[in-house]
Amino acid sequence: MNQEPEPSHEQLSEEERAAAFASALSPAQRSAALRAGRTPVPPKFILWVMAAFVVLGGGGALLEHYFGNVGQPSATTTTRFTPPSTPTTLAGVPLTSTLASFMGLKEIAHAQAATFTLTDQHRRSWSLNDQRGHVVVLTFENVNCNDVCPVLSNELRQARDLLGARAHQIEFVIVNADPTHFAFTPNPTALRVAHLGDAASVYFLTGPLLQLNAVWINYGVSVKVGSIATQVAHNDIMYFIDPAGHLRAQAVPFANEDSHGVFTLSASDVHRFAIGVARTASSLVK
Repeated sequence: MNQEPEPSHEQLSEEERAAAFASALSPAQRSAALRAGRTPVPPKFILWVMAAFVVLGGGGALLEHYFGNVGQPSATTTTRFTPPSTPTTLAGVPLTSTLASFMGLKEIAHAQAATFTLTDQHRRSWSLNDQRGHVVVLTFENVNCNDVCPVLSNELRQARDLLGARAHQIEFVIVNADPTHFAFTPNPTALRVAHLGDAASVYFLTGPLLQLNAVWINYGVSVKVGSIATQVAHNDIMYFIDPAGHLRAQAVPFANEDSHGVFTLSASDVHRFAIGVARTASSLVK
């Protein structure tokens, strides 16, 4: 059973949290599917989903992800991220306003990050509570890497390399965002694609669907399944959590999506985003 975080005067209000999360919606996230609108869900599919969640103990909170239908993706649209026009730069981070804008970087508060415990790629338990003293860069990808993952994983690898000696003080954490593939997977594609599988302080986390759903809700990740169960979309967001466990900043990962739903980004843009990640994370090291 998920436990509510202890009340704290440092927590964001509902209005502040909604405002922070709303800004995380990436225009690069399957906009073709979103523009296609809602599509009818076959009755058999609805019955299958409901039966599955009864078996899995998913409950009503999780069903909301399935009935928020994103529809069929377009076969003709390619999307491109447009940086925010008025970025807010995290205090003390040596970033130019141009780089902060490119990343969609903004300071969000010193609210306590919602804790969670999931299983990493080595089948070990990983808990946010255990990371005190380390900076955590937290983001979300599908285990099979059929979302922005090919780009984002490469950005994380490059950011880790750029950190040099400080890399051991920073944890790069990817939480599974695919409700159709949530079982433990050793060396998942999301890590293999950028050779992150054996990298120290890099984790791909998954777990029971109810636990994943709680993390998605707490971190403003909207996961949608289309009229076909394998048709999954989610918004893209990255958080920077300081050594005391406080949310300090968020950024918006992005990429170009082609007509086949494949995400790419130029090598120069990947490296540029990685520089921003490395500098932001490094600025939070005590």
